[in-house]
Amino acid sequence: MNERLAILVWAADPDSPQLCATPFHFAAAAAAMDAEVEMYFTARSVQLLLPGVAETLHPGGHEAPPLSHFLLEAVRYGTRLYACPSAMQAHGVKPENLRAEVCGQAGAAAFIGRTLDPAWRTLTF
Repeated sequence: MNERLAILVWAADPDSPQLCATPFHFAAAAAAMDAEVEMYFTARSVQLLLPGVAETLHPGGHEAPPLSHFLLEAVRYGTRLYACPSAMQAHGVKPENLRAEVCGQAGAAAFIGRTLDPAWRTLTF
């Protein structure tokens, strides 16, 4: 059976870049281990899915790689990224402005569906 992991990202926000890389590290690690991985971005974390935002954030300080490095690594391993429609509306994020790597929109019902499905494990950041 293929392992499955759904990650809820809500506390990683552009104003706290030091909190932003960890969800992508976990997603990349799980995907590299052949798990099916989905990341659900809600609250202010949805802003990380706007083009240019992840490129300007440096979770480990300005000498470290930008957040976009970790985001793209997770995607390269097969992680799927989803933006919460309610969070998008609350933070003025339009669907047509999302990064090309975003698979679509999925909110609370989609993530809760994963948490209630015994085939999926979940993490929250």
